[in-house]
Amino acid sequence: MRKVLALLVIGTIAVAGPASANHPGYLDTPFDSRGACEVQRNALSNEDDWLAEDFPQLFSSIGEVRSFLNRAFPCELNDGQWYITDHRIEVLESDWFLRRQ
Repeated sequence: MRKVLALLVIGTIAVAGPASANHPGYLDTPFDSRGACEVQRNALSNEDDWLAEDFPQLFSSIGEVRSFLNRAFPCELNDGQWYITDHRIEVLESDWFLRRQ
């Protein structure tokens, strides 16, 4: 059941409507610095508060949503540029995610 819910969250984030942030839409966007990348990622995370309302079985607070999104979409250096990367599956299967349930 937990895997089904995790897949549902991934799908929901991937096809989020225009009123919500779209982390996957920024995966190919290069940033000149880690700071610029993290500013964009945090702005996207701040717009996804609806996940706490739509998935109370997975997230008990807005803080948990933001923590999940920041872990799931870290900024990583690749060829001299910083990119938002997608680690949703790893985070959903991590000890961190399972312990907070």
